[in-house]
Order: sequence, then C-alpha cells, then structure tokens
Amino acid sequence: MTIEFARSRIAKFIRHPGLKLATAGLLVRLVWMAVIPPLDAPDEPAHLKAIMQVRKQHILPTAHYAPGNSAVRMARFFGDSETRAYVAKLLSTLPVTDEYILLPYKSVQPPLYYLAAGLVAQLAPADPQTVLYVGRLVAALFGAGTVYFCWLATRELAPKSPILAVASAGVVAFLPEICFTSAHAANDSALNLTATAAFYYWIRGLRNPEFDPHLLRAGAMVGLAFLSKLTAAVLIPGLVLLVIFRIFQMPPSAAGFQNWLKRFLHITAGATMSLILVCGWWFVRNEFIYGDPSGTALELRMASGEFVKADFSKPQTAGDLVHYTLENLWGRFGWNDITMPQGVYHFCNYAALTLLCLSVLAAMGVLGLWVTRRRSLDVVACQASLIFLAIGLTLLIGYIQYNAKIAYQPQARYFFIIVLPGALLLTGGLYALAWTKTLRAIAVAALLAGLTVLNGSAIAAVYRAGPARGGVRARTTWRHHGRRRIDFASASARHSVKMG
Repeated sequence: MTIEFARSRIAKFIRHPGLKLATAGLLVRLVWMAVIPPLDAPDEPAHLKAIMQVRKQHILPTAHYAPGNSAVRMARFFGDSETRAYVAKLLSTLPVTDEYILLPYKSVQPPLYYLAAGLVAQLAPADPQTVLYVGRLVAALFGAGTVYFCWLATRELAPKSPILAVASAGVVAFLPEICFTSAHAANDSALNLTATAAFYYWIRGLRNPEFDPHLLRAGAMVGLAFLSKLTAAVLIPGLVLLVIFRIFQMPPSAAGFQNWLKRFLHITAGATMSLILVCGWWFVRNEFIYGDPSGTALELRMASGEFVKADFSKPQTAGDLVHYTLENLWGRFGWNDITMPQGVYHFCNYAALTLLCLSVLAAMGVLGLWVTRRRSLDVVACQASLIFLAIGLTLLIGYIQYNAKIAYQPQARYFFIIVLPGALLLTGGLYALAWTKTLRAIAVAALLAGLTVLNGSAIAAVYRAGPARGGVRARTTWRHHGRRRIDFASASARHSVKMG
C-alpha cells in the first residue's frame, strides 16, 4: 500500500504543469550554457574564483585585502594559481581590459551558491573550465527551481486560475535575460529561487495558517535568501507585513487580549528566530574576519572609488537609467555589450506596456465589482499584493541609491528577486480579460510562443557575437563604462550605448 501510494504521488508530481515548465526552462538554460563563451558574463571570473575556493581549498569563499592600501585594494594573488592563470588567459577574449576583473571581489558574497557549486564540483575534475561549467549547471538548476516555485506560488495566490500559474511561470522560464542570468556562474539564480520559494511559503501560510503557524518556514526562507545574496534585505519589509497580517487574522476581540498577545509573541519570535538561526552565523563570521557584519563594506568602498556613479543632477540621467534598465530586462548579454536589434526592444516595451495596461484595467474591474458588491475581494491576494508592493518600492529605492552612491549599473537582474510579481503584472490582465477558458489558453500560448521566439533571437545574437567565433567586440576599461558612450561594431549593437 505504501509503495502504491508513493508511486501515485510521484506520478501526480510528474504530471504537474509546473514541473514540465521547470524542465523546459532547464533545457533552455542548458542551451544558453553552451552558447555563452567561458567567462563572457558579468562578474563570472570572480564567481569562478569563489567556487574554486570551495572546490580546491575546502573553505568558505574569503577575500583578502592588500594591507596598508589606502584605496582598500583587494589582494590580487591568493588562492588557486591555476584559476588565476585561466582567467588571465581568457581576459584577452573578453570585451573588458580592466585589471579589476582579476580580483576575487565576489568572495565576500554570502556562500549558498558557492557552497552548492563547489560541493557538486567535487564530483568533477578540479580544472577551472570544468568547474566553471559545473557552476553554470548549478545556476541553471536554481533557475529551473525558480520556475517551479513561481508556478506553485501562483497556484496558491489564485487557486481557481491554473492557466495564470502556467502563464507566470512561463514568463520566468523563457524571458531571455532571466535565462541568461541563470545560465552563467553567478549567485543571482540562488537569490531568485530562495525569494520565490519564500513567496510561496508566505502565500500558502496566509491561505492556510496551519501550514506555518509560527512562521518558522517563512523566516527560514528569508534566511536562505540572505545566504544567497545580501539584496535579500529588501524582503524584510515584506516579512514584517506578513507578520502583521498573520497576527491580525485573529483579532484581539475574537481571541481575547491575553491569547492574542501570546499569538503575537509566538509569530514574531518564530519568524525572527528562524531567520537568525539560518543566516545569523554568517554575519557573526564576517564580523570576526572583516570587522563588518555584511562582509562587503570594504568591497563597496572600493567599488565606489573605482566606478562612475549616476549623476541625477543631470536631466538625462534618470531617463538613461530607465532606458537601459528596460533594455537589460529583455536582454543585454555578454558584459552588457551584446544586444538584440533596437526594434526588438521597442516592440517588447510596447507589448509590456499593453500588458500592464490590461492588468490595470482588470484590477479596476475587480475593484468596481467589489464596490458594487457583486464580488468579494480575495483577502489573501490583496495582502500578497501589498507585500509585493512594499518589497518592490524598497528595491527601487535601493537600486537608485546604489546607482547614485556606489556605481552606475543599469541592470535589470537586480529586480529578478521580485520576478514572481513582475510576471503576474505582465500576465494577470491578459488572463482576466480573456473571459473564457479557451481564449485564455490561446492568449497564454501566444505569449509563451512570443517569448520562445525572443529567446531564439537572443541566443542567435550571443552566438554570433561570441569572441571565440569571430564576432567583433569592442574592448573597454570596465570602470569607465558609465562615463562615456561606446560604439559597438557588432551587427547586433550598431547603435551608441552607454554601458552599466
């Protein structure tokens, strides 16, 4: 009986649309893995060095700083000499010449991705190129997991709308920039997975309080996000709102003040303590090693001294930041120097604007039905929307501050931590306004087909521009990317662009 039950559960799991979408997303990412030349992705040399510390030195990634250097320069020579030589050899094939690329600046980042990649790499030879592709494979698996949890979270958010779950997960599976980001060695895909999984646990806990009565799972997932990347700090306002919503699911008047106060303490302590237990050790370690809980204070100080910043006193700066961030949302590849034709970006922007307008119209329609008392509001969906809004605003403020104070980096990957609400914004209105099941299926199929074509166009652009395949690539000093305009000669980027 037990074996039969296990078989039925496995068969049911295999039939899940979310698993099929995650598998499709993984296959697309494997294609991207093969197309992207070694180290031809933002920060990949530094990410490789961090993985190699785990693989060969069997330690958590750690960056050393040159003593007595007023510029807070990282020490160049430490760790594995074979990896240093590999990166130096391939540097001539990349569109960057700055010696900053040779530094281990990502070794101060939280360790979850590097530990996962380094442990898997124990099964493979220790040469740098093999380990690089192991790191890419682990990132691709994290990316596929993000697709699956996006489907799960949407099913919890809108239980009666399975097609909406397919649409939102499909966007995450096939949007080119997301595929690119989770197909090269980097810790972004680990952050995106843990954040999306956290949203699933949060929404499920709101829908069914017995699933996570004291928010232990909710807090632990945020802790894992912190161990993936410190950008997870933007999740804290969402977690605070979650705690408030869960506490007031049972008002004091209904439970009695004493019982309500006990509930308040249990939920608050559960979310806080589980978060601290999962990631607190990392901040304590950093305090001992670097004298800074985050471990990144010296890195940020160095970056702020090396890189140009966004000057918002100039009228065009905000417009440029929006413009190039939107381009990056659809896809800027390599070291942000490989682009698709400008017409593709214009079409994607107009299509996204149309889809967002449809979502606004759908939201206004739902609000109108609620005002006229023809339909009740889904409280959990409203609460989740407020949580997403709080996180999104926090992230936007942090993004602007980072560009203004640390470095000008118009890169949409920083927003992929909220890829779930972003996908829902793009697909929610289309789903709601297609009033029959057949129309919804056709609309979602057309959307996913369009993303697949866009993905193919992006892969072709990267393949043509690959340095090992004879593509013409402009070379520039990385630290000056935001200071001047660079004319790229490749067929996919003949327009003048300002690099981030």
